[in-house]
Amino acid sequence: MKKTILKKQTALAAAGLVMLAAMPVVPAAAADAPSVLILGDSISAGDGLAEGEYGYYDYIADCTGGNLTNLAVSGMTTGDVISVIDNAANKDTIADAEIICISAGGNDLMQPAKAYFETKANEGENLIDTAKRIAKEGDSTTIITELTRALRTPRNTAVANYSVIVEKIRALNPDAQIVFQTTYNPFEMPQEELKASGYSEDTLKKYNTLMTYVNSNEQQLNKAMAALTEKDSAVKVADVSAAFAGNGWLYDRILEKDVHPTPLGHALIAATVMDQLNGINAKSARMGQTVENLKYAVYMQIPADDKNCIGKYALDVKHLTGDFDNNGEVSVEDAQNVLKIYTAGVSGKPIPEAVTALQFVTGNVNGDKELSVDDAQYILIYYVRHKVSGQDITWDDVLKKK
Repeated sequence: MKKTILKKQTALAAAGLVMLAAMPVVPAAAADAPSVLILGDSISAGDGLAEGEYGYYDYIADCTGGNLTNLAVSGMTTGDVISVIDNAANKDTIADAEIICISAGGNDLMQPAKAYFETKANEGENLIDTAKRIAKEGDSTTIITELTRALRTPRNTAVANYSVIVEKIRALNPDAQIVFQTTYNPFEMPQEELKASGYSEDTLKKYNTLMTYVNSNEQQLNKAMAALTEKDSAVKVADVSAAFAGNGWLYDRILEKDVHPTPLGHALIAATVMDQLNGINAKSARMGQTVENLKYAVYMQIPADDKNCIGKYALDVKHLTGDFDNNGEVSVEDAQNVLKIYTAGVSGKPIPEAVTALQFVTGNVNGDKELSVDDAQYILIYYVRHKVSGQDITWDDVLKKK
């Protein structure tokens, strides 16, 4: 039974990775690259990303030709975005932009919400820990009442500011495509994880009531964005909230005092934004690297719809078939590594955490959607005939017979 489950999991992984490479690569012509402007908060500023990790704007730059200006600053509210637009130094940049991507509104809610939770925090707790604890210890009705007082004015201000942002951009640039990102709930955690943490049904109910309240505030901002599209057909809304729903824990990274998207989260944001743009035909090698270098266990948890969304813009990473460890050559060690994974699966053990999605593709040489003893044998045969015997062979030659 466990072996059957392993086969099903590996089949799903292979099918997903095939979908990532399904669409043809159409390079963006540099001469025709549109001017892209990024406005907004810490998501657009790349907070939480480590050196060598990419933000959604990097992926958009790849797919549009790289002509990008980023004026985002961490902590910006909708009011701050208006100030950036009003800044005389930015007027030419705004006027020349053909695409303007905006992430704003989260801080209008997060800053007063964080201030509230910080008054309740114990030493060493992050925001999600505090939210879970006060849901467990307190009365959800009281918490929501207190949050309502804190959020009412900034929420209403943000709702009004979206129209102002568009009006001010249009005064400088009547034709640009404008894409707003919907806000999403960064406190969301999977129910299975909460239950595994030992929370009672009553605590789960209170926590979910609190999350419903957070979501309802964000949806008021998102509805205000959606209303803009009815007045201006060149204004679009990238529904990041819907893309992250139910899986925010997979796409976010919990920091000491904040929560921000992972590179995978940024890839999904980029794909969701580009779905709203016209004429995006090129793919991003950096997005492809981000996806295929994911840990296998993480990759397996990405919903199929999200894989498809990202796959439209992720350039398939070139790899050497059979080179499981990606050191540039097919070796005995590659066969041994594949055999170890197969043996672990047969004995009911999970695939090692360090295995990446790309390694699965390189190790699955016969394309049967599972890492098996056959793959290990084929890799060893290829190594002996190509490296040891010096034969000029292809993988088709090897796969025809053992």
